[in-house]
Amino acid sequence: MSNNVNVYYDPNCRLCYNAVSFAKKNDKNNSLTFLPNDLLKDKDLDIKNTVIVKDGNRDLKKSEAVILMLDKINFKKTSFFIKIFPTFIRNLVYDFIARYRYNIFGKIK
Repeated sequence: MSNNVNVYYDPNCRLCYNAVSFAKKNDKNNSLTFLPNDLLKDKDLDIKNTVIVKDGNRDLKKSEAVILMLDKINFKKTSFFIKIFPTFIRNLVYDFIARYRYNIFGKIK
């Protein structure tokens, strides 16, 4: 696992923007770099409804990406709690939120 991790997110999503702001504020080691998802050069990855984390040679998506970010900002208890649930359940919840994020949280213009 590398020290610096690139996080690609939807800059038009209010939930995503607030999550990024929260992570930046709590990233004491400056281990996360946040980039808009349209800068992602790997066209094989679906970037429409997910956060992508590039950690060295690993590409993490959905709940796995969130867990890594939580670990990096030292929210290990929250990360541990989320890990209790199987990946497919975590990703179902993630997909639901991702699908309706604009309706629930709004869009940044």
